[in-house]
Amino acid sequence: MRKIIAIALAMSMLVTFAGCNDNSNNQQPKVVETIDVPKNDQAESDDDVGEHKDYDKENTKCYYSGSLLFAKQDGKYRSMELFTMDIGEGCLEFYANEINKIKEEAGNKVNVYSMIIPSACEFYCPPKYQTEIDDQTDIIQSTYDMLVGVTPIKVLETLKNHNAENIYYRSDSRLAPLGAYYAGKAFAKAAGVDYPDISEYTPSAKMEYIGDLGGMCDETGYADLSKTPDEFIYYKPPVNFKTNYYDEEFKFLTTDKYYQENKDSLYDGYYKGGFYCLRLDTPVENDRKLLIVKDSLGTLLPSFMTSSFSQIYVVSLKYLTANLTEIITEFGVTDVLYMLSTYTITGQSVYTLETLRTQATNGTLKDDAPETDITVYDNYDDTNDTDDTDETSPNEPQYVYDIGLNNQISVIDPPSPPEEEQSQVPTDDYTENYTEDYENYNEDANDDYLE
Repeated sequence: MRKIIAIALAMSMLVTFAGCNDNSNNQQPKVVETIDVPKNDQAESDDDVGEHKDYDKENTKCYYSGSLLFAKQDGKYRSMELFTMDIGEGCLEFYANEINKIKEEAGNKVNVYSMIIPSACEFYCPPKYQTEIDDQTDIIQSTYDMLVGVTPIKVLETLKNHNAENIYYRSDSRLAPLGAYYAGKAFAKAAGVDYPDISEYTPSAKMEYIGDLGGMCDETGYADLSKTPDEFIYYKPPVNFKTNYYDEEFKFLTTDKYYQENKDSLYDGYYKGGFYCLRLDTPVENDRKLLIVKDSLGTLLPSFMTSSFSQIYVVSLKYLTANLTEIITEFGVTDVLYMLSTYTITGQSVYTLETLRTQATNGTLKDDAPETDITVYDNYDDTNDTDDTDETSPNEPQYVYDIGLNNQISVIDPPSPPEEEQSQVPTDDYTENYTEDYENYNEDANDDYLE
């Protein structure tokens, strides 16, 4: 039986007001083919069903690679972290209390929403391994039950109804762009704002991609991911918008592209890795201003909201040093969305929420971004970024700097190619980007690992 978080926690006590992020290991982008926009099968109801499959009821070949579980589904291996709560149940109450306090301080004129994003194992973990994970459905619902005046966005149901689509990468811990689109659609419905159909977006060409989980497995797992890499596709919105960059104190830096295709890190092409504060100016004239408070799972959402709000502010849970309540007040924010993962709300990072709410802004909070015509800005650069620096010798140590969902920075040695295949790996391709796909690696070699 899966571990269950007692929902009765919310019913047994009054809500109190006491206190108790995205580098990835990616392949060099390789254009495979142009694509058609996927059809949007989601109906306008709470029980929308797109392409759905009960992977959590399928018995499938599995093995462990490093700390990750690999499961062969639909002919391809999926790597996944097995989710467990990092700290005790008190973190859920702490999260709910902090969101409730923001609502109380912002007042009735500001709408506050909570969107908790589950990790992929909630949808894809085979039955044999479900005793090893905590039930994210119960965690999310018990947390939502403690919210007061805050609107919960039940995106888990939406994602589950589309889990056979490309909503999570098989090699990455984060949502894929299509998953962020569906999450945004659930939010837009709750907020009562317009939201274009996916067919109105312009998709990029498919690019081969191996995400941050590629740096957390051994050579066997990496070889399986390399045989069928993820397909990285970003979607250009149907409207133009302007992207303003700010530092961690929310001081204006520059106006630049929203997405710049980077050969070293496809995911980090989104606003320079997601480490900056943003203000997106859109052509929407509804006078609604959205503030998104996010961790790494919220990186892809902002551009999907550019047809819904006149301005969109984006801050990172880890990097903001200005006062959050002051930002809401001074910039006239009308809607606040917390888009955080279950890893964040059940880990040490959840306590950062109190810091954001109580820390003092350094100096006067002022938005100095110039007011200019948004139609002159091109937000997407489809040309691969080039690096003129010398490549590191393959004989020198290689490292991946991975910032996990709990903002824990670790240094990971990259996987070495299988020992018997060393001579077949071109040395000029064996770099920190792991572009080698080990085509000659024995497909049956991992049979010994199968359980």
